[in-house]
Order: sequence, then C-alpha cells, then structure tokens
Amino acid sequence: MELHVALAPDSLLYWFGWAVSLLIILFPIWFGRNLSIQGRRAFERGWAIVLVLAYAAMTTLSVSRGEFTWGGSLPIHMCGFSRLLLIAYFFFGKKWMGELVTFTGIAGGLQSLLTPEFTHGINAIYVLDYYVNHASIIAIGFYIIYVNQEPLQKGAWLRNFGRVQLLAVVALVLNLITGGNYMYLMEPPIVDNPLVITSESFPYMHVVFFELFAALNFLLIEVVLRRIRVRNSIGVRVV
Repeated sequence: MELHVALAPDSLLYWFGWAVSLLIILFPIWFGRNLSIQGRRAFERGWAIVLVLAYAAMTTLSVSRGEFTWGGSLPIHMCGFSRLLLIAYFFFGKKWMGELVTFTGIAGGLQSLLTPEFTHGINAIYVLDYYVNHASIIAIGFYIIYVNQEPLQKGAWLRNFGRVQLLAVVALVLNLITGGNYMYLMEPPIVDNPLVITSESFPYMHVVFFELFAALNFLLIEVVLRRIRVRNSIGVRVV
C-alpha cells in the first residue's frame, strides 16, 4: 500500500504546520536567552528528550500498524539524521555536531516545511512528530548563535558539505541493502518542488541537482548567518 502523502499550500494542515513550526522555532531562542547556563543545559536536554519521545511514538505506531519497513522508516533521510545530530549535540556538546546540524537542519528543514511529505500517511502522531522535528532542526542553528553565542566560522559551508557526502554514501549502501530510497538517492520525492529536476534518459538527474542546490544552500546559509551579530550579556559583540 502506498502511504506517501504530499501536502499542498491549499491544505489547512499545511498552514497549521507552518504556524506550529514558527512557534517551535522562536520559543527556544526567546526562552533560552532568559536562562542561566545550568538552566539552559537542562532545557536543551529536555528538548532532546522530546525529540526522542516523538520519534519513539511515531516508530511504535508505525510498527503496530504494520507500516514500518527497513527501507523507509530508519532516520537516514537528511532531516532524520539532523534529528539524531541535534540530540547528540545537546547531550555531548561537540562543536562539529552543532555546526553540521546548522546546515543540514536549515537546508533540509525549510524544504520539508515548504513541501511536506509524510512517508507513513496522515496521522496525528506522524504530523506532530513531523513538525516538531523539522521546526527543531531549523531552530537549532539560530539557537546556537543567539543563545549559545557561537558564531558560524568562515568556510563552514564547504567543510559540512563534505561531511554530508559521507552521509550520502551511508544512505546509498543502506538503499542497496534494504531496497529503500533514503535521501532520495534512488528515486525523486513525489512533492511538487521546482528544485526536483528529473530526466527520463538519466534517472539520477535529480541527485545531481540535489548536490548542486545543497552546495548553494549551504553557501547561502553561511552568508546569512555570518551577518548575524550577537552581543553577550555585558554588551560585548561576539566575534
């Protein structure tokens, strides 16, 4: 049974998802800036636990309904990987994790909100998990800059684009083993998106353009985020 459902802008759920997502994106930045360092760490771990519980609920439901498949239900898509990276960053605090999820989260999350695609169909738990996850991975980059006061370093876009290529190799291997379509390397997504460019003569044309657009997105993200100037609690600008 085909479970994939793509939402269009003429759907009420589409705009409800955007409203919920904007709240999730803005709230951590406002709330985190008003916390002590200890309180911020507790908040971050709580945020990570929410993402774990949301994924656990979605997975439990998909298994109980017989919808879970090794080829389609693992968190190997860009946004699923970003969730894992965000959780790891909050628990281990590795700078490279925060830097990488800033790029993968904003690039993948925004595309997912613009063209939502539910791989297990429409269900309240699936919808909640979808928007909580995608809004969170968009928010984290801004949270790191504004709340943790860690500016993005010059050249980060290229370094992290290279890291994504390693993830693509892992996804490709899993696709060959499971018959899946992680990171949409085997087939293009079903959403109506001008960035999804296909060719009948070359079935992997969409992957070529995915790579091109990903590189441009990463570069644009760096250009925009490096223009953000943050001042610490005593008014000194963070370089």
